[in-house]
Amino acid sequence: MYVTINDEANVAPGYLMITPNSPGATNFQTAPYIYNMAGHLVWSGYELMQPGVGVYDLAMQSWKSSPHLTMTQFAGPVGGGTGVDSFSQILDETYTQVVAARPMSIYQGQELTQDLHEFNIVGQPVGATALVTSYVTLARNVTYPACAGSPTTQFTKTGLLVEISTDGKNTTLFSWSAIDHIDPLNTYVCPGDFMVGSGTSASDGFDYFHINALDKDANGDYLVSGRHTSALYKIAGLTNEQYTPGTIIWTLGGKNTSFPVMDSEVPGTPSLNFSFQHHARWRPEIGGVSLWDNANDNVIAPSAQSSSGISIRINDTSSPLTATLLADYISPGRELDSSQGSHQFLPGGNHFMGLGSVPDFYEQLPGGNETVWYANFGAVPLQSYRAFKYPWTGKPLISEIALFAYANNCSAPAAFYASWNGATEIATWKYFVGSESAGTFTLVGTQATTDTFETFTIGTRDTYAYAIAYDSTGSVLGQTKTVNVYVPAESVAGSCGAISCSPGFNYSSEPQAKCVAAVVSTTLVASTQTTSTAIVQTTSTSSFLPGLVKRGVSPPSSPTLSLTPTVKHKTKTTTIVKKKTPTSTPSEPASTPVQSNPGNPTTPASSPASTKKTKTVTKHKSHHKKTKTVTHHKTPTSTPVGKSTITSTVTIHKSKSITTEGSGSGNSTPIPTPSSGKGPKSTKTITKTTTNPAASNSAASNTSPGSSGFSTATHTGGSPTGSGSTTGDQNQGPSLVTSLRLNSSVYTCVACLYPKVNACVDSKVNPEVYSQVNSQINPKINACHNFKVDPEVDSGVYSSNAEVNSKINAKVNSSVIITNASL
Repeated sequence: MYVTINDEANVAPGYLMITPNSPGATNFQTAPYIYNMAGHLVWSGYELMQPGVGVYDLAMQSWKSSPHLTMTQFAGPVGGGTGVDSFSQILDETYTQVVAARPMSIYQGQELTQDLHEFNIVGQPVGATALVTSYVTLARNVTYPACAGSPTTQFTKTGLLVEISTDGKNTTLFSWSAIDHIDPLNTYVCPGDFMVGSGTSASDGFDYFHINALDKDANGDYLVSGRHTSALYKIAGLTNEQYTPGTIIWTLGGKNTSFPVMDSEVPGTPSLNFSFQHHARWRPEIGGVSLWDNANDNVIAPSAQSSSGISIRINDTSSPLTATLLADYISPGRELDSSQGSHQFLPGGNHFMGLGSVPDFYEQLPGGNETVWYANFGAVPLQSYRAFKYPWTGKPLISEIALFAYANNCSAPAAFYASWNGATEIATWKYFVGSESAGTFTLVGTQATTDTFETFTIGTRDTYAYAIAYDSTGSVLGQTKTVNVYVPAESVAGSCGAISCSPGFNYSSEPQAKCVAAVVSTTLVASTQTTSTAIVQTTSTSSFLPGLVKRGVSPPSSPTLSLTPTVKHKTKTTTIVKKKTPTSTPSEPASTPVQSNPGNPTTPASSPASTKKTKTVTKHKSHHKKTKTVTHHKTPTSTPVGKSTITSTVTIHKSKSITTEGSGSGNSTPIPTPSSGKGPKSTKTITKTTTNPAASNSAASNTSPGSSGFSTATHTGGSPTGSGSTTGDQNQGPSLVTSLRLNSSVYTCVACLYPKVNACVDSKVNPEVYSQVNSQINPKINACHNFKVDPEVDSGVYSSNAEVNSKINAKVNSSVIITNASL
């Protein structure tokens, strides 16, 4: 879509609705489409299309007092006519068909079929019935003396107006046939002309009338447009007490007009004149009708210099009958459109026109003196039967939401492409990555959207990714499935660039590079230097099952998300407890994790911050335990609502194993131990509480089944904004090594590092036993890979890292299993 004029201050709100087609084209997706006024695709209805059929007349109409989309799928000949498998559709806000409509009656022994030209919902209550067009070919011998050689046809097409019910039964309430009321000699076309038929066979009947528009007024009378007679007809309806139903009350235009006076109020245009028109409608607001004046058919001489939308005032209550041209809405390009087209009255007074066989659309101010919007979607022969503009709220099914993630290589940032076909309420997309599909995910990108079908941003790469769509209030609309971030293998890297591979590249079949997961998130963080921290989530693939997600609420088992601003005040409490107790098997969580709705934050009460800083050391000895408590305070005088607490317990079995457990403000899922060691154990508890007295939201930690044993660390802080931008820890990560000294012969180091950190961590054990662990970080693979252990120590060390899978065997005084699930 190419928008060349867009006066946003004067353009009416709404979405462009078109049905592009290209006769004879082989590389073209015929389908209904919705665009915003910036020219971005909002919805593609290609998946609704039946094989081998065309689609026409996409519009928004009221059905059962609520807005619905309507369109017609037509399987007949180009230009309209008999289509055996054709039907019209009514779609709800989820783009799901609620009614399929078509005429079901018989005329002259022939079953009626749905034609492409009209599906106009009318009736009382609103939407009870619809007007449709149909065609039937009859054996009629007609001679046309006005045509060269005075040809005689044997077969003639007639156009029918049919009013049917929209309750799914398609009951016929009224029908009218042109040939029963209008002489074929009123036509302006001749047998054999372009797309009108020769009349020599039943399959090529002569289309003398070409019915193409229908409407119904408040009195129950009908308006019928005959293109090939260049006239409009007012037809008496069933409730008309003056005329027999079906009677032609008047004819406007053509060879036998009922209006002796056809004048004009448009400067420079002396009289009303139109030909080969389309899209005729009653317009009670001007006391008349509107139409699209094609002014030509590519055969006879044009009746005007350009096609246009026109408004006509009708005086049919006093003599002489008068039809007056009130406004002429001519396109900036002054094109002549030989077929199709539409003229729409917009709320607020603007007018919207589609040029039919010319792929252009434009919007003008009342009176037609100024164009405020103009666009096209290509060049001839591309065309759209009609083009409309309507306000529309699309709420597609959750199964339509999708994400594709790509990185050029293992160390490159990721490009994210998110879309939700037809969703009009999305204000923001947020992108999350993680190293495990059911593990901890980190927010790496945020992007505002303007009703765009597809979005794009750049963020940090990891193995897996998903996206969440939010509305303007911050409520969750939907969440994509977790997808693998595609990284091209070396063998196909030549076909790929920074943000995607070349057009036609088959991502599903081409090989991928095997990248080690990036360390972009952590569940154990303690830092006094960080002023903006990552938003971390835990998710499970079970959250994304279609049909489980309701719009406007968080999905079941969906991640808990904190949107709290940058942390300026923190409380750090470190409690070290050593106790000897019998080993017990970790139990399941006591309750389901609490899910918070990110769109409904809790606002904490504010309190003055205190600069008091104390250090308290308490030692307590008993027969069974030895306790040392170290507390640092730098907190407000009262605890605000918005805080998150993470507690991690490292339990060391003297005999065989280490058990790592985690808990948060909700609950946690323990990591099973590699072996079920028995006997006394040492327990070390680290509690970190992060508090923001000025926070506007509150975050609850959450760990889904199958996720890391540590509870999710929800760190309040600045979330990235803009096109994939990141701030604070989102870019650099927590540059931290946490050292935990135990009162035994073991010293454990937990390191949480981002890809850009290249550091060596030296950890010395308790002097009772000498050992040194040297962990080095390779930024290209984001993992610790080099461990050195003093060979004089008499035992073995086994280090398990789920991503790196490194094993170290050495001699120490005991068997130790160290599990680090964070890396």
